[in-house]
Amino acid sequence: MSTTEFPHLFAPGEIGGLAIKNRIVQPPMGTGMIEGGRVTEREVAFLEERARGGAGLVITGAAAVHPTTLFPVRIMVEAYDDDAVESIRRRVEAVQRHGARIFGQIAHLGRESPGGITEAVPLAPSPIPSPRDPGVPHEMTTADIRMIVEAFGKSAENFKAAGYDAVEVHAAHGYLVAQFLSPASNRRIDAYRGDTLDGRTRLLIEIVAEIRARCGEAYPLGIRLSADEETPDGLTPDDTRRIVEAVQSAAPVDYLSITAGMRGAYVKDTSYTEGFALGFAAAVKQDVDVPVIGVGRIRFPALAERAVADGLVDFVAVGRGVIADPEWVAKAREGRVGEIRPCVGIVQDCRAAHGIVACAVNAYAGREWAWGPPRRSSGARRVVVAGGGPGGLEAARVAAEAGHDVVLYERSDSVGGQLRVAAAGPTRGELLDFVAYLARELARLGVDVRLEVQASRETVLADGPELVVVATGAVPLPPSFPVAEASVTTIWDVLSGAVEVPERVVVVDDAVGFWHAVSAAEYVAACGADVELLTPGRAIGLAIPHESIAHVHRRLRGAGVRFRPFTTVARVDGTSVCIEDTVTGKRGELRADLVVVKSMLAVQDELVAALDGAVPTLVAIGDCAAPRRMSHAVLEANVALRRFEEGRLGPVATVIN
Repeated sequence: MSTTEFPHLFAPGEIGGLAIKNRIVQPPMGTGMIEGGRVTEREVAFLEERARGGAGLVITGAAAVHPTTLFPVRIMVEAYDDDAVESIRRRVEAVQRHGARIFGQIAHLGRESPGGITEAVPLAPSPIPSPRDPGVPHEMTTADIRMIVEAFGKSAENFKAAGYDAVEVHAAHGYLVAQFLSPASNRRIDAYRGDTLDGRTRLLIEIVAEIRARCGEAYPLGIRLSADEETPDGLTPDDTRRIVEAVQSAAPVDYLSITAGMRGAYVKDTSYTEGFALGFAAAVKQDVDVPVIGVGRIRFPALAERAVADGLVDFVAVGRGVIADPEWVAKAREGRVGEIRPCVGIVQDCRAAHGIVACAVNAYAGREWAWGPPRRSSGARRVVVAGGGPGGLEAARVAAEAGHDVVLYERSDSVGGQLRVAAAGPTRGELLDFVAYLARELARLGVDVRLEVQASRETVLADGPELVVVATGAVPLPPSFPVAEASVTTIWDVLSGAVEVPERVVVVDDAVGFWHAVSAAEYVAACGADVELLTPGRAIGLAIPHESIAHVHRRLRGAGVRFRPFTTVARVDGTSVCIEDTVTGKRGELRADLVVVKSMLAVQDELVAALDGAVPTLVAIGDCAAPRRMSHAVLEANVALRRFEEGRLGPVATVIN
């Protein structure tokens, strides 16, 4: 089925003489699936799933142009290496067989080696440390510069040989080319000098000329630029417009991709509005006669359609949207917008530096190669799900998609579970979009949702289930410290609105440092309270994603919240809060009208015990098995149903392992 709901978004486009079937671009994203500098079958499967979903153009994540920009774990494609071409070709062919174009981004990180883990000497235009890494980089000689220019050319040549439709030079996010462009990092006084536009753009112009010389003038070439580096003395939108004018005059490229921010801060969380960077791209577009790609938290097709229809951009990049739902494009085209699984903007699993790309709301992301396509059941069977939190809702959805007859019990009057509490935290409201999506899917799939009904042994057995998924969650325990005649409550009660916020509040985090206490502190501060935030950890929010933590600190400090790391509560007596230094043991005292605690959670698994041995197959998932995060509950829901189809869930009470 086709639709005209988004006619501009699905109009054909063109870049460098190449026909693009629609205006939707999957932007460059690191996947963590590269091994030894080579493309793996796992990454091919990830990319092919999104090309199959309908994107007109896929731009692959940054590939290294030279050994001086490698990590020891070699998780970047080594574009300069002739021996890598064959593995790269498999990636290209997988995307192209679905009618999508594929462009390859090539890059040198320069001084921006995350965590300082590169084994090579860090290169930069000037010996100025990155604010994100302490080491002083090597100031490149003219011979070094020529070496890197030739490396870009060689890498582009290899990408062309692998079948890429075009190549993109990464000149954004504070990496090497951007370091030359920015006066904040370029203090040279030679031909690449930082105090003149000609000097700062010389490296980029030479790279473009080198690629043209090696690949031919007709081979499409683009550049990606951070319109606003969002850093002191960094590039501004006006600077970027002048850079674009200089490049297009001296060595014009076939398209421009406009982003914002620096390393570790260019993937934005929910504290940024949707489409926040489109204005930057629109400003550049009015100066050039080549296509412009815009980015910036494009979650839904309506915003993408407006961006193209209003002439802000020629193409719209949807990155995390297609991680959350690889069928984002197809669903938009077919008029099934309500079925799009939404990105909730929490930069939690998609930006985890320790592993492959993943998604809190899409367990399939990153597992395409291992799992294969979703399976339909050979015959409908009765599945009962107890609990309407994210794990239970996802289990019901997956079971119904497989063709089963599904009943879901939820003891409250609405679904969502603890996501409803979490979403009450400032900037966290988009979590409810996932709840709304799952509720719509259950309605579409005909799931029997029974609200305000407690799942019990009797009610479940009356349904005659072949599988019972227990997702009944967990409840907070009382605080571990003594309390005498004091107002002490949990972060769950505060965020649910069950507690009136007084004048003086102490919020007590646990050592994990995730969103719970931070959200509670921000919430009560917004209510006008004077707030102190305590944590036994070395800092506030240690487990909050890197892209979010700076904004968290800015908001909390702006609201007057005071931080006390290495601190816990020994006891509370009335309004007296006895605090203790977790390192020295030294004690002190605070005054508070209310103490809000992130306490431990206790599983609610009574139903598991009640049904053990009474039903054919029984499984506990999410917090009911062990209190953790939404992503664990969603993953376990999918794994449980996959193993049920495979006959790999035993008849006794079990957890996913």
